[in-house]
Amino acid sequence: MKYFLLLITILSVSATSQAERFYVSPQGTVGADGSSWSQAMDLQTALKAAQASDEVWVQQGTYMPTINGDRTATFLLPAGIQLYGGFLGTETQLHQRQAEMKSVLSGDIGQKGLQGDNVYTVVSMSSSATTSTTMDGFVIENGFGRSYTEGFSKKNAGGGLFILPAVDGLSNHRISNCIFKQNSAHNGGAVYLDSGRPSFVGCLFVSNTADFNGGAVFNQGSGSEASPIFRDCLFEDNASNSGAGMTNYGMNGASSPLVLDCQFVNNVSVLNGAAIFNMANDNGDCSPVVENCFFEGNASILGNDVSDLGVSRSIASEARTNGGGVLRPNAATKR
Repeated sequence: MKYFLLLITILSVSATSQAERFYVSPQGTVGADGSSWSQAMDLQTALKAAQASDEVWVQQGTYMPTINGDRTATFLLPAGIQLYGGFLGTETQLHQRQAEMKSVLSGDIGQKGLQGDNVYTVVSMSSSATTSTTMDGFVIENGFGRSYTEGFSKKNAGGGLFILPAVDGLSNHRISNCIFKQNSAHNGGAVYLDSGRPSFVGCLFVSNTADFNGGAVFNQGSGSEASPIFRDCLFEDNASNSGAGMTNYGMNGASSPLVLDCQFVNNVSVLNGAAIFNMANDNGDCSPVVENCFFEGNASILGNDVSDLGVSRSIASEARTNGGGVLRPNAATKR
């Protein structure tokens, strides 16, 4: 009898812990249960229902965080979910998607083409050291995080994607097959990372802007570690004051990205590092590794491609430049 009760308990726990799949379409309604394409729900409802290990399948189309004009609205991804876009709405297997197809997450909630009424951050990603979140097959566009508030927040950083720090360690998210375009912020026009080890694979960062640092990406290790991986990514036509493609900042922490097989093309900064700008202070460490990357047509006053301040280790292996790219490593961590 005890064995029978134990078996029932195990089966019950297994059933309740089984991952679910939610289907989403642009026409999805709040009342739908999301159990199939014919019962597709809206994206915000699916994200609120999803838990770690659940999948959310998103049909092609354009999605906005809100329709009521609230600029603080965002698509908040729970830690550990698997978010996939680019579906036609007939697929039963993940591999049936066509890689070139995307679902669009847009921050253009107000007057079309007017940035000042867009959401501050299109996508926010919750973090946990024990689970990995996936986002694959999306265009993230038209975030406008340029509110004059102190510090780094979703109102002034990461117009496209703001990755929240984990309270239990370093997160390991995977962002793949995504396009970040026409996002803007004070820092990190497209992406702002506070800490963690996310991977960006096969992503495009195009025409993003920042008033200060990181036209496309801002990696900040502030009292923690920001060590993302960028593989097979393109950074093109981004602009900022410094680090139009990417800024890495170790502030009483470490910023140690690994940049592999990426291209930096036609990025423009007013001051330092049109492609990549590295800096550290307050006992911080900035240790980027750049391998087998291509730099072409990047322009800035100081350092056409890569410029660094307070870098303890920086490697450019087989980095190809056109027009005098610059890499200037510094042997000591900034103190």
